Amino acid sequence: MEWIKFHHPDISLPVLRRRAGIEILELLEMTTLFLTRGSWALMNRHIYPNRSAFRNAAKRLKDKGLVVVESTGGRTPKLFLSASGREQIPAYFTPDKYWDRRWNDIWYMLVYDVPETDRKYRDGLRSFLKRMRMGCLQKSVWVTPADIRPDFDDLSRTANIDGFAYLLEARTVLGLPSERIVSEAWNFERLQILQEHFCEVCERNIEKLNASAPSAEELGDLIRSSLEAYHGAFMEDPLLPSELLPSEYVGKQAFALHQSMMSKIGEAGLSVTI
Repeated sequence: MEWIKFHHPDISLPVLRRRAGIEILELLEMTTLFLTRGSWALMNRHIYPNRSAFRNAAKRLKDKGLVVVESTGGRTPKLFLSASGREQIPAYFTPDKYWDRRWNDIWYMLVYDVPETDRKYRDGLRSFLKRMRMGCLQKSVWVTPADIRPDFDDLSRTANIDGFAYLLEARTVLGLPSERIVSEAWNFERLQILQEHFCEVCERNIEKLNASAPSAEELGDLIRSSLEAYHGAFMEDPLLPSELLPSEYVGKQAFALHQSMMSKIGEAGLSVTI
């Protein structure tokens, strides 16, 4: 069976595929949330190109203390997320936790001035701020509704950021309404395009799944491609509190479809021969 593939010219899925170790963590998280034990065996055998690739990735994670291995009497061992492994799961796999946050009406602004001679430090700082899902108002002015004072303190202790930057609290930014700040700091137009495309692909694959009896290999391919598509749709999402989200935001619809997809894959996994 040919599943509908998530493809967008601005998203590189081969890059996502190289994150094999983190992908196992995500699969384990999905197992906990949606999938049955039988479906775990399905993932174990049919998602990775060969057994060696899976074993090597699992060993690296075990060596880092991110997974726990349970002996199964000579059969394929079962993997479980450790507490530290769960912390490695991208935030967008539990987006409702962020949407449900109450905002205290305070914006936290990080303003920095890193000299050109320290370009490597500046680029590293910018990458870190993006990973924290902060929005860029200007090249050196970043904003977030989340209280990042603990993170700033850690940066001060470990990276001497207080020598280049200030963290400010503000009720408003130049008197702009919150809607304007959100639209200026994050590219929600691009995000809407990506998430609407994800919804379309997900809905079409759910229709295919409902209308057929896929093999184990086909389900394995669908799990992997679904996770890749979810990455592409959410990796740029700032996961703002609901009261700050634009009215046209479709992330909640996309998340609901992803949950439905994984649940249906779990149900289908019960009927295949492993």
